[in-house]
Amino acid sequence: MSFSLLNFGMLAGLLAVAVPVLVHLLNRRRFDVVEWGAMQFLQLGERTRQKIKLSDLLLLLMRMLMVAILVLVFTRPFLQGNLYIRNLYPEPIDLVIVIDSSYSMGWTGEEITPHARAIQSCHNILDNLTSVDRVAIIDARNRPELLTPAPLTDASTARLELEKLKGPDGTTDMAVAITQACQLLTQSYSTRRDIVVLTDQQALSWAPPETASWSEFLKLRQSAAVPIQLSAIDVGSGTMDSLENYRVDRLKASRDITVVNSPITISTRVGYKGAFAEAECELHWSVDGQQLSRESDVLQLQNGEEAVAEMTTRFADAGPHIITASLDVDALPGDNVAEIVLDVVDEVPVVIATNAASLTDPVNQEEPETEFYLSRVFGNPDIEKVWVSAKTVKQDQIDAALLDKTRVLFLLGPGPESMDWELLTNYLVKGGGLVLLPDRDSTPEDYQKSLDQWMIEGRSVLPAQFNQRMETRNEPARLDLKSFSAAWLAPFSDPTKSELVDVLVNRYWDLSLNDQDLTKPKGKNAQKLTIEMGPPAVIAKMQNGSPVFVQRKIGRGQILISSIAFDGAGSDLIRQRTFVPFMHELVFGMTRTTSERNLDLTQAIIVQQLPCQPLKLDVTAPDQSQLTAQRTGSGDQLTWRLSNLKLSGIYQVEIDCEKPAGDLQANDEMPFYAFASREESDITRLSAEQKQDFNGAFNLNWRANSKEVLDDLATASGGIEIWPILLFIVTALLVVELLMTRRLVQGGHRQIELNEASLAAQQ
Repeated sequence: MSFSLLNFGMLAGLLAVAVPVLVHLLNRRRFDVVEWGAMQFLQLGERTRQKIKLSDLLLLLMRMLMVAILVLVFTRPFLQGNLYIRNLYPEPIDLVIVIDSSYSMGWTGEEITPHARAIQSCHNILDNLTSVDRVAIIDARNRPELLTPAPLTDASTARLELEKLKGPDGTTDMAVAITQACQLLTQSYSTRRDIVVLTDQQALSWAPPETASWSEFLKLRQSAAVPIQLSAIDVGSGTMDSLENYRVDRLKASRDITVVNSPITISTRVGYKGAFAEAECELHWSVDGQQLSRESDVLQLQNGEEAVAEMTTRFADAGPHIITASLDVDALPGDNVAEIVLDVVDEVPVVIATNAASLTDPVNQEEPETEFYLSRVFGNPDIEKVWVSAKTVKQDQIDAALLDKTRVLFLLGPGPESMDWELLTNYLVKGGGLVLLPDRDSTPEDYQKSLDQWMIEGRSVLPAQFNQRMETRNEPARLDLKSFSAAWLAPFSDPTKSELVDVLVNRYWDLSLNDQDLTKPKGKNAQKLTIEMGPPAVIAKMQNGSPVFVQRKIGRGQILISSIAFDGAGSDLIRQRTFVPFMHELVFGMTRTTSERNLDLTQAIIVQQLPCQPLKLDVTAPDQSQLTAQRTGSGDQLTWRLSNLKLSGIYQVEIDCEKPAGDLQANDEMPFYAFASREESDITRLSAEQKQDFNGAFNLNWRANSKEVLDDLATASGGIEIWPILLFIVTALLVVELLMTRRLVQGGHRQIELNEASLAAQQ
């Protein structure tokens, strides 16, 4: 609270305080003392004389005080910076509260978490706002979200919306959240605008002041007509970054999709940070909520380093399955659990599209072509159960009905001139896999036609160009196993264990990457790109540096070009015992689910190709709250989308479709898993120097609690003039002065002396 004066010049009137003293001195008279006999009976007692002097002194001081207070009245004093005063004379404040909701705010090292403490501080601030104040609350997560109605609302509405705040999860970029708060305040009209940040001061959430992420905030703040105040409350603890913390990273599967009774490996990384140079922890594996008693890894971890843990399992039934890796509970539970959703199918259907004139069995041919070997490696008529079921068709027989039932399409040769390239594009966008294998008779001109004809929004689809056929029979080329970079090639990348190291390549195509500009076309007539297309990537090479496999992602699917044919004439790959598992892993590597099941918390859940077209698609969040996905498109293009995920964990999409009679494999729920980045595992707090940097760059005031913030807000009041109170005090002093003077005049002191003499006589 501050005390100020409106008329400082009137303080010169304090010189009048000396007037009562001067009057007192001037009224003093000196008399000659004449001793006479009866005077002894009129002498006053010593105590009476002291009381008279004291009364005179009090009267003098009281008169001086009245003069001083009267002078203060003319200076028009007023008080400012008190909540009570601001409630009496409120002036509107526009306030935006930013709550850090990163998962480090869920630290449990004390009785109350920083996030709960932030909510308490927020309620305390809201409770002390006036009826004319307006407020907004921003939930700072991966994407900052405005909790309250935009742009600002009253405190009571904000208090209700605060109750809907989710628990801490994910990461936070404070620069982005504070910039959004600044944008809200640029739309307000009050003469006092404030941003209050509630945070645990984790350093990772605060980008350095000189980075580009803060430049937008500075621009907005400088363009504001009214200055925007910025302050932050530390709701964390000084001991947060001194305790031990274990974390489990994202789970990775050897395949995106697998089949019944086929082994699949799941791996992850486990890290440790703490006071000890080495620590031990136990990692537990669970499948569909059931912990596997024999699948627990005891890991020895070095401080600041990671250890790899993995598990191999099989599934006896088809459908989605959830695998969980969890650690024992520590003070930061947000990084102790990671999950992955796996789709298990009975078999993977593939189609082999050949450009041969007929589909007769070429058993008697000297060198059978690729179609012959693929049809044999993926299916055996003598066995009923296969992991991959293959069907061979002519290329002109490819249609939408066939592709809807196909996971991977093998296209032998460049394709006929009558090929429906738009049909293949839709197949890739929905998650299909296409493998382009060279045939014997095609020329570079044939492949160039396919390259020119197959376009998506002005961009060529094929990731590589066929330049010329290379013959190396005299000096066969070999595969460079160390260049294998795709996940499905990993089991064959060790030269000491893989038979592929002995493969000899006699004939292959010289491929060059189709490095085109995939960005949005320029110009007035440029249209927005709707299909995501990744850059071409060489995932396998030969020892001479020539590409073997070139891959590109298109939408949910991917396309793979091989420079060698699997026909026995170009290489002896088909004669290796590892050829069968190699081709199966290729199929598994190219197979994708129609909807991506495992995604980052920053991504959206997208559901496609449902067995029906429901009017509503409900989603159960990890905290069991009910969400609704947004519907776009219709028919085959029907898509459901759920954006702005707040919590990591399993999201169950409830599919309300009628099951066909006897259909036991139709699923009522489709699980998705959202993974939160583990950056928040490092809970190192801002240093004193870093806090000083923010204070210097943005005038950011660091506050210890909400009371200090409320004191800052109280200065928004214009204050209250207190001269009427001072006049009342002067009046009261004047009454007291009159009573004391009257008492002296009426001989009150003589009466006191008589009473004292009477009391002495009685004794």
